[in-house]
Amino acid sequence: MHVARQATISRTQEERSEEAKARLRAAALDLFAADGYEQTSLAAISLRAGYSRTLAQYHYPEKSAIALELIGDRLRRDNHVELLDCPDDADGEAAWKALNNHLGEVSRYYGALHGTGDHGTVVRGEMAIHAAALMGTDPALTAQIAASTRDLIARVERLFEICRRDGTIRPDTDAHGMAVLHVHSVWGLALALFANPKGERAVEAAFRQIRVLLDGLRSQD
Repeated sequence: MHVARQATISRTQEERSEEAKARLRAAALDLFAADGYEQTSLAAISLRAGYSRTLAQYHYPEKSAIALELIGDRLRRDNHVELLDCPDDADGEAAWKALNNHLGEVSRYYGALHGTGDHGTVVRGEMAIHAAALMGTDPALTAQIAASTRDLIARVERLFEICRRDGTIRPDTDAHGMAVLHVHSVWGLALALFANPKGERAVEAAFRQIRVLLDGLRSQD
């Protein structure tokens, strides 16, 4: 009986802890989206979440700890591993479809950057963290973005290589170069839209041009 009661108490404490962390992450995204990463303090995050700073620091010793968790969540979604996952023996058409599906998904995701509602807030908050990471002010954030960028480039390069090997795209295609261009074009356009909300049409047009560039790689055979 005593063991069962202790287990119930532990589960309840764990649930409370997870709830507090979720509220802190949500509050952080709201503030990052509204005020930017650098201008947001842990004290402001704890106040928005309805907790004391002491409790916030118990779960997240500093603001960057929340940011690391949030950017990790975003990168897992943004990388869309499930869309880029093709077996080694996949044919070129399957790899080509995966590349195009990935481009379509990320363009839709960032297309909602300045939309209303919770989704728009989440995307803006995440992009504020990404922008701060690229500025190099937080080494841990910068390192995580760099590692995820390398991973995404490697996954995209593998698909380009399958397409090249199978004759789906031209044999002179530089798979690594195209992967670098693909990934940095997508993230660069997302950052451009984040910095300039009025640039939505131009960014949409640029995403279409990425697809035109991909289509230009197709083999004529």
